[in-house]
This record gives sequence, C-alpha cells and structure tokens, in this order.
Amino acid sequence: MDGKDQCLGIVRKWSAHAANRSGERLQVRMNDTSLASSNPPLAPCRASDQPVEMHNIRQHAVLVSSHGLGWGPLNIQRREEPRAGREFLPAGTTDHSIFVRLTDYYVRRESEGETKEGLYLAGQVSIHPARVPIRWEWTGRLNFLLLTLDPAFLDSVARETFGEKAAPVHLWHEDGKHDPLINNVASAVLREVLAPDAGTPVFMLSLANVLSVHLIRNYAENMPAAPEPIAGPTRAVSAAVRFIRERYAQNISLTDIANAADSSPFHLTRIFKKTMGMSPHQYLVEVRVHSARALLSTGGDRPSLAEVAAAVGFADQSHLTRQFKRILGTTPKKVRV
Repeated sequence: MDGKDQCLGIVRKWSAHAANRSGERLQVRMNDTSLASSNPPLAPCRASDQPVEMHNIRQHAVLVSSHGLGWGPLNIQRREEPRAGREFLPAGTTDHSIFVRLTDYYVRRESEGETKEGLYLAGQVSIHPARVPIRWEWTGRLNFLLLTLDPAFLDSVARETFGEKAAPVHLWHEDGKHDPLINNVASAVLREVLAPDAGTPVFMLSLANVLSVHLIRNYAENMPAAPEPIAGPTRAVSAAVRFIRERYAQNISLTDIANAADSSPFHLTRIFKKTMGMSPHQYLVEVRVHSARALLSTGGDRPSLAEVAAAVGFADQSHLTRQFKRILGTTPKKVRV
C-alpha cells in the first residue's frame, strides 16, 4: 500500500468515527480536493491513524511557545505562516485547538462532512475539537495565536462543575466567531509566556479552568441544561449583555440591543444602568476597548491599529484611540508587548 492509499484508508476509518459522532453519514469525496487531491499538497498527508500534537506541526511558523515549560493543560503559540498552504490531519489532533486571528485572511476548512470557507477577520476565533479529521487550506500569509487545551482536563472540569453526565465533552467546530473572553484568555496566557514569574503556573491553571467552563457553556454538544431564566429586570439585562458580547464587533444600536432583550430602549437603559452602573452603549464601548486591548497585547506590530479598530467595531483608529485612553488611561500603542 503506497502513502496515498494509506492516507485514504485512514480517512475512511476516521470518517466513520465522525459519522458516528454526528449521527450522519460523512460523504468523502475522492475525486476532488476536499480530502484527497491529484495535486500534491504543500504539506504531505500525515499517514497515521493516531492524532498528532498540534504544537509540533509546521514548526517553521512558531514565533513564541509555552510548550515545554510544564505549565499544565493550557498552552499557547504565536504563529506566522509566510505563504499559502495546506494541512491535512487524517486523525485530527490530541488537544482541542483554538485559533485567535491577528490579521484578516482567507481559509477553507473541511471536517466531518462540512466545508467552511471565507475571509475571516482579526479578532475572530475558531474552535476545532480534538481527534476529528480535518483539512485546512489558506491562500496567503497567516498571523494568529493558537491555544491548545487537554481534552482530559476539559472532561474533568465538566464532571467537577456540571456533574458526571457532562463528560466527555464534545465540542463542535466554530469558525470566525467574536468571543471577547477567549481573546482575553489568549492575551493573558501570552503575557505569562513573555513575562513569567513564580505565580505563573497557578495563574495558568486558573485560566485553564475559566476557559474550560466557557467552552462547556458555549461550544459543547452536550451542554448542561441551563437554569430557569431569571425573572424581572435582571433577565432583560442578562439578555442585553449576552447580545452585546456576541455582536460587539458589528454596528449595533440601542434599539437592536433592546429588541434582543425584549424591552424598550428607554426601559432597558434605565434598568441596565441601575444593574450595571452604566448605560448599554457605555458597556458596548467597554467591551470593544477591552477586546482591542487583548488583540494589541499579542506582541509585534500586527495587527495594525486600524485593523484592531475595525475588528472590534470602532469606526476608525482615532475613535479607538480616544475611547481607549478614556477608559484605560493609556494609548493603544503603549499596551503592545
């Protein structure tokens, strides 16, 4: 059996595994570029029926890494791919992988019978579960942070926090989502790598727990049942906060926020300020500023200030700088690592 046949055999084996998980038959197209191409890929097919360690793939792109420091289940790498390329992992990866984009770029992803492609923006997040066959293809230079999380640790957090039925955790693929919490966790982890001290291992474990609970709540197929909604004004405020955190990078108005909270703009503003100590608009601006700070703390000169402003929903760089200084007391340029 030659290398190509071995790879295709692995694809069939893991396609069946993926179909069992999703409850649908995965269609493996053998005559196009989705999983097996007549054109040699830029990266060779990894002919193995075992998942690979993501941090060991494409080492030429790694600029900063926490691997080897012994900090536990959560690790980070900062990567720059210099040119277009492809990567096919027939058995997936050992860890869950979370990408935080630092610049805009075009990517195509194929996994579990699904194809997603498009131009993704700086600040957007993608999540790819462990042990699932996956193929990526990109058309130009990439600049991103890669968080990896040990599935066994995620399962242990699920059991301890949500009960035995919450594990094992099955994450779904997520492409191009704005998630300020993940952005801030990635920024915090990177800062620890660049300036560690005696408290770093404990802090890293805390971040791993925070990230795990967030993933279980928001990206797990077997997500624990949500509690009964809180009645009264707090329910509307919670809905508004959720809407803002999910849509902060978009051009949203007070009316949009109020509609999402099933309230009027006047009533929502009043109860929001009473509960949160600020108006919905002020909260929106703060979410944007703190998301911008997370992107700016990733090191180097990318993404640019203009790219960060667009990524978090500000009209332009000057608007970002003005609000940044008002809320944080410093300028965006001064927070770069």
